Amino acid sequence: MHLAVEIDAFLQSHTSYWQAQLSLHAASKRFAEADSERQTCLVAIEKLLPALGEKANQVAQSHLQPQPSQLPINQLQQPQAHLHLLSDDHKHSNFSIAKPSTPEFLHNAGGSLPNLYITCFGHFEVKRFDQPIMLCHSRSGQAIIRYLVAQVGNRASVDRLMDALWHQDTPEIARRKLQVAVSSARRSLNGDCHCGPGEGYILYKDGFYQFNPSVAVQTDVEEFLFLWQAGRQASGSESMALYERACNLCSGPFLVEDMYADWSFTRREYLKDIYCAMCRTLAEYYQEMRQYEDAVKWTNAILREDRCDEAAHRQLMSIYVAQGRRSETLQQYYRCERILSKELGVAPMPETMSVLQAILNSADLSPGEKFPGE
Repeated sequence: MHLAVEIDAFLQSHTSYWQAQLSLHAASKRFAEADSERQTCLVAIEKLLPALGEKANQVAQSHLQPQPSQLPINQLQQPQAHLHLLSDDHKHSNFSIAKPSTPEFLHNAGGSLPNLYITCFGHFEVKRFDQPIMLCHSRSGQAIIRYLVAQVGNRASVDRLMDALWHQDTPEIARRKLQVAVSSARRSLNGDCHCGPGEGYILYKDGFYQFNPSVAVQTDVEEFLFLWQAGRQASGSESMALYERACNLCSGPFLVEDMYADWSFTRREYLKDIYCAMCRTLAEYYQEMRQYEDAVKWTNAILREDRCDEAAHRQLMSIYVAQGRRSETLQQYYRCERILSKELGVAPMPETMSVLQAILNSADLSPGEKFPGE
C-alpha cells in the first residue's frame, strides 16, 4: 500500500514537472516572438531615418534653388528608381528572382571612400571592390569592427565599447586600449585610401565611434532581413523564393568569432529564430507540394540549429509518414526521444507520441498515406 502511494505521488510529480516544462517552452516562444517584433521595429526605424534626413535636407535646400518653372526641362525629369530583389547564383534555390544592382542597393553618399560589403554569417569578412580586406592583426581591433557592425546605426558609445571588451580593466586602461584598437582597425580598413588622422571608415564624434555615414556599408545580415521582410509581404511561390534566398545567405552562426560574447548573443538568437521560422515555412510548403526531399532538407536545417526542436522532429516524422517510410519514421521518433531525454530530461510531447502509436498500430504504409491526427 505504501509503495502504491509513493508511485502515485511520483506520477503526479512527473505530470506537474511535464506541465511546467510546457509552460516554460510557451513562455520562451512568446519571449522570442516579442523580441523578434521589437528588433523588426528597430530595423524599420533605422531604414527610415536616413530617408527622413535626406528629405529634410532637400526641403532646406529648396529655398536656395530656382523655382521648377525656371529650371531646364531636362532637370525637371528625374529618373525613377526601381527596387529589384536578389538574383545571383540559383543553384541552391528552386526559384529565380532578381537581385538589386549595386548602384541601387548600395549608395555612396558623396564620399570619396569606396563602399564596403561585410559578411557576418559563418565567418567575418570585409570586402571592398569585391576583394577581401586584410584586417589588422589586433584581435581587439577586429572586435571593434564586428561590434560596430552588430549595432543599430553602426555606432556605439565609448562607455559601451569599454564595458563590452574591457570591463575588467580600470576606465583609464580600458580607454587607452580602446584608442589603440580603434586606430588599428581604422588603418586596416582605410588601406591605401588617403585619409587624415581620425578620418576614414571609422569616425569619432560626441563620445561615439561609428562607421563613416558618407560611405555605404552593406552586410549580409541587412540583405537577409530585407529578403525576410519582402517574403512576409509576398505570397505563394514568390514568398518561398525570397525565403530560400534569405536562408541560403546563412552559411553559419552570426559572428561566430564572438560566439561566447554577451553583446552578440541577443542578435544571434534573434537572427536564428527568423532563420528557423523561414525553414519551417519552406518545409511545410514543400511537403504540401509533395517535394519531400526539399521538405526534409529544410527540416534538417532547423535541427542543425536546435537538436531539441521537437516540432521539427515531428515534422520530419510527418514527411516520412507521407512517403510511406515506416522505418525512418520510427528511427526519427526514437532519435527525438533520446535527444530530449539527454538534453532536457523530458519525454516527447503527447502529439509526438501519438504519431508513434499510430505507426505501431498500423500495417505497412503506402506512399502518401496519413495517420489519424496528421
